[in-house]
Amino acid sequence: MGASVTIYNVGGGGVNLVKGPLHLADNELSQAQNAELVSNQNTGGEGVLSKRGGLAALNGSALAGSILGAVGLNLNTIYTRTLLFAKGTEDTTTWVTTTDGATLANTSTPTRAANFDKYVDENNARSARRASAFRNFIVYAGNEYTKNTDRPDLVLWDGTAAQDIAEVITGPSSNGSVPYSITDMLTANGKIYFAVHDPDGANPNIAGRVMSLDLETGVIQQIAAPFGDGTGEILGGAPSCLAWHLGQLFVGLNGEDTTNGIGVVVRCRPDVDTTWTADVTNLSGFPCSMAVFLGNLYVGTMSSTSTGARIYKRTASTSAYAAQVTSGGGAGGNGHYASLTVYSSALYAVEYHETTPIVHIVTSTDGTTWTTSRDVDANDGGVSGLLPGSGIEFSDDLFYIFRSSTASANDGFVMRRTGGSWSKLATDNYSGPAVTLVRRT
Repeated sequence: MGASVTIYNVGGGGVNLVKGPLHLADNELSQAQNAELVSNQNTGGEGVLSKRGGLAALNGSALAGSILGAVGLNLNTIYTRTLLFAKGTEDTTTWVTTTDGATLANTSTPTRAANFDKYVDENNARSARRASAFRNFIVYAGNEYTKNTDRPDLVLWDGTAAQDIAEVITGPSSNGSVPYSITDMLTANGKIYFAVHDPDGANPNIAGRVMSLDLETGVIQQIAAPFGDGTGEILGGAPSCLAWHLGQLFVGLNGEDTTNGIGVVVRCRPDVDTTWTADVTNLSGFPCSMAVFLGNLYVGTMSSTSTGARIYKRTASTSAYAAQVTSGGGAGGNGHYASLTVYSSALYAVEYHETTPIVHIVTSTDGTTWTTSRDVDANDGGVSGLLPGSGIEFSDDLFYIFRSSTASANDGFVMRRTGGSWSKLATDNYSGPAVTLVRRT
């Protein structure tokens, strides 16, 4: 008898009624009934077959009479939106929540998001580090793993229970070790895309992948080619920030270097393209944030050896990149423009540089002319280690998180813009990510 064959993702290819039995793919079925594919944590997120839940019979005795007719009526549906700010490990609670944008409450119901010690890019500062929302769920990078020992995990929370739904397995661009971290997440095209930094490659061509998570099928798969300095891999750095633009996924790469003029953005059509197209390869510094505004793509970069951080505009009609902001606090250090966020017909970003320090929220209504909306270091106590976290709109207000600069319970804070004015909403051990959960009752 031959050796056993292990087949993963049985049923993931669906039922195929065209091929003969000898031509079916390993994950295709010739027939199935009352079956559904669910994600299995023990196989790194690969799908397994499960019996579909049934419906209870509604009969005459249950209604105390005969059923003579039926009519469909819309249910009275109430949607509740909750904004969540992730907290660091210096707190026993894991998140801060608010339903009105003003009243905050601590909670430990969602498990903790990835903490500062899981941040592995240069100076632990520049990747987007976002969580993601999909329908009535939020998905985020979890903290229940030991860096460089265990696989990073993805956590799903539905407003009641949090559960690990997958671990990020070792990829083809890795040196065989487990991935370092999940650097960014994005909901687009009916899926959740997430960027992974893998251990391999040499600066600036370090390793990584972009993956997709389909919550309807439970399938996790790699998008196009991996990044690194190996054969068939894409040069330019590990993926650090994501954006969906013109029907394509755009990815900014971070090479963990300060060399001038080698910042790279690539793009592809997921599930169609097998490799990435280099969209630009000579930005002044590596990208660390992207957003779409007024039909164009904007990219915030870090400072290089001789050039300060910049914000670039990619004009959709020409695909050309042009620097719109060129100050960025000067060259060197870890200056960068982070957390590009669209709010109230304007584009916002955080300008950061460790010298002085500079922690400014800047804005533009036309994508070309930029002004300082809030001098955070002068008015709100910004310090050199107070790095920008997520920017997010909620309840008609704009929120920016500044993650804690030391291992203290109260050295991070949340800025809120409401009614045209900024104020410090709260101080706490914030770690950077913010996300909105929508619940339906």
